[in-house]
Formats: sequence, structure tokens, C-alpha cells
Amino acid sequence: VSYVYEHGLMTGTSGTAFAPDANLTRAMMATVLWAMEGSPVVNYAMTYTDVSGGAWYAEAVRWAASEGIVTGVSESEFAPNANITREQMAAILYRYAGYKDYDTGASGSLSAFADASSVSAYAQEAMAWAVGESLINGVSADTIQPQGNATRAQVAKVLMLFCEGVAA
Repeated sequence: VSYVYEHGLMTGTSGTAFAPDANLTRAMMATVLWAMEGSPVVNYAMTYTDVSGGAWYAEAVRWAASEGIVTGVSESEFAPNANITREQMAAILYRYAGYKDYDTGASGSLSAFADASSVSAYAQEAMAWAVGESLINGVSADTIQPQGNATRAQVAKVLMLFCEGVAA
């Protein structure tokens, strides 16, 4: 938590709280990556009907969608306030690493996790990459919980490992 706060990647939920056990939303994840890129402004006609132009996260989602880093939960919905799952986090970071031309060749085995079969097809490669890069570990000795929500503390740790490993 200290790392992401000190490096300006994430802020608190108030002036005195970080809320490490709270879930991170899809909008928050897009905003973190957008901030890492210097908050670029893009001219991209976004088709997500649930992202209003005046929302605090609108430009972040517009940028991330225009670069193929995020996708919607459907053709017309992004679900900005939905909690981000661990596999969605992995997929978004994997796409971001590709956008940055970082090495995305690592591949860890998901077979060690009893719940590996619950990793969605779209997230298989990204989850294997995240495990291979040691960004995501099991929630327990034998579960990875791909459908589980990612907490702010979990995302903070993954971002620190990403910045110090993949992006270094």
C-alpha cells in the first residue's frame, strides 16, 4: 500500500484511509493505469452507455478502451462500478503490458490450483502470465480464485510487483 501511495498509483478512499480490504472497481483499475500513463486525453468515441462523459473515470475508460487495454462486459456496457475480479485484473494488466511492449512471454502453470478450471477462456493466457511473473499467487495453497473480487490491497501488491518486475 505504501508503494502505490508513494508512487502516486493509488490514493486513499479519504484523507486518512486507504480501505485495503475494500474491493477495487473496474473504473478504479482503468484510472490507475491511465494515471500511470500521464492521464492522456484521447479522441475516441466510446460506446459504453454506462460511462457518462462527466464521470470522474470517463477519460480513463475512454483511453484504456481506445488502446484495447479494457473491454466492456458487453458491447454497450463497461460496468464501471462493478468490482474487478482477479482474472479481469490479470487480463487488463496483461493487455497493458502488451501496450507498453513489455515481455509477456512468461507463462506459469495454473494446474497447481484446484480451481484452475474456473478461469474464463478469455483470461487463461493472462492468468498464466500473471502467475508466471509472480504477480498473482494463490489465495490459499491450492486456489487462485479467478472469479473472486480483487481487494485494493491485492491490487496494490500486484501493481508494485508489476512496476518492480515487468516494467523494470
